[in-house]
Amino acid sequence: MVIKLLCIVSNITLCFLFFILYPLSSVLYPLTLDTRSTIDVRILEIFHPKELTVTTCSDTFSIALVGNSLLVNSAKKTMFFSRNETTIAIKDKIKRTYRGTIKIYALMAELVIINRVSIEHYCASVVGAEMGIASFEAWKAQAIVSRTYLFGNLKRHNQYDFCDLTHCQVYKGRESETDTAKNAVEETEGMFIWDGNKLAEVYYHSTCGGKTANSSSIFKEANESLISVSDSNYCEDSPHYRWEWNLSYADAPFKELQVLKRALDGRVTEIKVHGVKERGWKFRMRIGHQFGWNKLRSSWFFVEKKDTYFLFTGKGLGHGLGMCQWGAKTMAAQGKTCEEILKHYFPKLQARQ
Repeated sequence: MVIKLLCIVSNITLCFLFFILYPLSSVLYPLTLDTRSTIDVRILEIFHPKELTVTTCSDTFSIALVGNSLLVNSAKKTMFFSRNETTIAIKDKIKRTYRGTIKIYALMAELVIINRVSIEHYCASVVGAEMGIASFEAWKAQAIVSRTYLFGNLKRHNQYDFCDLTHCQVYKGRESETDTAKNAVEETEGMFIWDGNKLAEVYYHSTCGGKTANSSSIFKEANESLISVSDSNYCEDSPHYRWEWNLSYADAPFKELQVLKRALDGRVTEIKVHGVKERGWKFRMRIGHQFGWNKLRSSWFFVEKKDTYFLFTGKGLGHGLGMCQWGAKTMAAQGKTCEEILKHYFPKLQARQ
């Protein structure tokens, strides 16, 4: 009986010590992130390449599309691989250098180029490409948001993780991997934005126009943690803060247009096109695909019928969700820390390791 009692006391003591010594953050905020160290990015898809040149540290290869195969220096192959640092040139269009490995194959009448790169190098390139000229605290804020977005959206595309465009995050290989970007990634290592005990759903955009968007203004299903906040005119120096666009009746894919509903954050949430109702953000995306993304720059717009054209006037560039990059730049220039910037744009979320 004494021995049994001692065992019970011992077990209780061990349990007590476990909860005292075990980090409380590990109990409250379990780390459930993907442990991989590399990601796959489809690069240069916007150019729909059919011919290109690949230069490695030791060789140069001319690669052309031939049916469903590749012609690599006149030899027919189904796939091409290169390791370490690789420079890819598409004649008269672009030339970029990438770390990691490169895989090239044929699909749907063009060359598919996949860059497998370390997460650290990818983040540094994204931060450099996305933030541009800014004070260092804005770069750090961008690093934390980009890292959080990365881990929350792995395999956004079926055959690879991300594209290199704004659909995912802008990635330019070594071209945008500046010292400032690398330092921002290093100084925020391990930092993410959290929604309680789970990785937060985060977004960022160029210019909010004075107020960020509620998630319900963009998506059918609202995220109550992603709310609209006043930008206090932080982004008023952006060239997209206010804009207008004239769309001639001859070019317009519609004859009648009527805004039906507008959210408190200013975004159009419902619009009638040819008598058919459509979500405001869906309309903006459809027009963007047809006329370019710098025409109808956001879903915060107003429209008037003039003699020969529709006059669109609006505010901001992008969906308006989460962190406003131009606003973050101004906040950092005014002495705000990256934590203060993130708390402003994500008031219901926490940035921490």
